[in-house]
This record gives sequence, structure tokens and C-alpha cells, in this order.
Amino acid sequence: MNKGETHGTTNKYIWLIEILSQPKTFMQVQELWKKCSLNNNQGQPLDRKTFYNWRQTIFDYYGVKIKTTRAGAESSYQVESGPGRDNVRNWLIGTISVQNKLISNMSIRDRILLEDVPSSGECLDTVLDAIKQNRLISFDYDDYWEDPLTVTMQPYFVKLYRQHWKVIGPLEDGKIEGIRSYALDADRMKNLKVLEEKFIYPEDFSPEDFMADCIGTTTFPTKAAKPKDVIILAWEKVNLYLKHTPLHRSQRILHDCPEDGYTIFSYHLHTTDDFYQEVCRYGNYMEVLYPKDVRAEMMKIIKGMGDEYAGVSREDCKQKVPSVKELKALMEDAEG
Repeated sequence: MNKGETHGTTNKYIWLIEILSQPKTFMQVQELWKKCSLNNNQGQPLDRKTFYNWRQTIFDYYGVKIKTTRAGAESSYQVESGPGRDNVRNWLIGTISVQNKLISNMSIRDRILLEDVPSSGECLDTVLDAIKQNRLISFDYDDYWEDPLTVTMQPYFVKLYRQHWKVIGPLEDGKIEGIRSYALDADRMKNLKVLEEKFIYPEDFSPEDFMADCIGTTTFPTKAAKPKDVIILAWEKVNLYLKHTPLHRSQRILHDCPEDGYTIFSYHLHTTDDFYQEVCRYGNYMEVLYPKDVRAEMMKIIKGMGDEYAGVSREDCKQKVPSVKELKALMEDAEG
């Protein structure tokens, strides 16, 4: 894309990709453009030269080809394939597509609720700059589970998971088996700096391959252990949800029993903290059947939750916890 291309022009390319997911004639495209909120000259049709220029730019920049099908005297146009396997371009197109929809529906903006996300803008910009230059970064990090620490690392790549950006890579020594992940949240990552010292990014390292056997952003030391075969039973609505939104890309259906409302899935992955948290999300609608150690860990987690509610866990500390009556009074005071 040329440097002179504006953000608004990019939105128009995405608009054209979207409407041509189904075949349309040039006249149909023109009619849709007349009513499009991105059209600065409302009511004016798209001219043929602009249409062909956009087609070429879409192919050059996004790798998306718009094919022509001739039927008699009239031709129709349609996107030949999706954005491809490039996750970044796929995500970019999806993001701009949603933005287009929001812009087109500003009149009902109070009826469109968005998810709050932690601030990561400045941190993300700095880390991406370091990645481009293969330079080390240093920062003070407030870890929720350990004491605050100062980190110097080689930023290999970033990953977005559950609205959180994380930078992932080895520490200063560059040992692959010591790869870590850190959240790019402004309240956790402070005094972030790009250092002068450079590192050599391994030619044979693939971020996608490294994270392929994991859910989320929890890293697993290379060669420390092999991924496990896991079998999970899912009930009722959860099994239907998983069929459309897999828990992990290795998901396979081993047995489906729609009459009794359950499905048994298999996975090949690392059973990291993110994995257990994901299973816990579904409560008693999901059960780990195999292997024994993963099932035992889930039972330990469930027992811990039961002990928490029964008052057995952290019993001495809980004696100091204010009563529900006192807490409700505090809530009323806060609201007042």
C-alpha cells in the first residue's frame, strides 16, 4: 500500500472485500456504494476505474483476489479466497471490518457495548519497535504471584489472548528453554526501555510452532515435556459451542451422542495453567476423562474450590474476614 493511502481508504478496501464475499455485478456494487457511510459523496456511484484500482491494491496488499465471472453480457465479481493463512492480515481485516460497522452505526452507539481492555498502547509500540530492530528490552514488572522484579529479555514475538497483549521470548541469556511471557499492561510493566544491545533471532524459530501445543500465552519450556493426549467429555450446550469454537486447534470429535446431549473430544496439548482455567470456565458441563494425572489435577482444583466455599481452606484467615452483613453495610456506604 502506498504511503499516501489513508486509514479511510483502507476501510473502503475492507468494505469491498466484505460485500464481494458473495458474487455481485458492478452495477450492484455501485448501488451499495451510493448508500455506504464511507462514501464522501453520498448518492454518487463508484466509478469503474476506482473499482479496478481497489481490486489491484486489495490483491497487492492483502493477497485477496477478486475474480471475474462472465455470464452473457454481464460480469459478476467475487472474492476468490479469504485473507489466507496469515493471522496478522486476517486479524487486521477483521478489526477494520468491525470498525467499519461501528462507524456505520454511530446513531445507535449507546446500544453497542464493547469490552474494556487494559491499557497497553505505549508498551506495545515500544516492544514492536524492539522486535523490528532485534534489540533487548528491560522493564520493572509487577508479577501477581511473585515479588516485583526487573527483567531484561529478548522480545521474540507478541501474542494477543483474551484482550491482553503479551511479549514472549527468552531472558538476556537467550536460552530457548527459558522463554517467558509478560503482559503489556501499563500498571504491571513500568520503566520499559529498548536497549542498545542487539540479539540474533534464530532463523529456525517459529512463534506459531512454539505456541502450537498451548492454550493462551502460558509458555512451556522447550523439550521439557511432550504434549499430552487429553480426552474431555462436554455436556449439553457446551458441546455444541465447542463444535463451532474449538478449545484448541488439535480438537477432534471421538464420540458424539446427540440423543443424550454429550460429545467426547480429544486434544493434543500442554496442560498449562491456561488449559486448566479454560476447563474450569465450563464448570460441571465439562469433565476430563483422560489421562489420570490431568483428571487428578482437575479433581484437586475442584476440591480446593469446594474447601473454599465450605470454609475449610485458609480457615484462620477467614476468621478475620468481615461478615456478609458488614460487607453489605460497606457497599451501602460506598454507594451513598
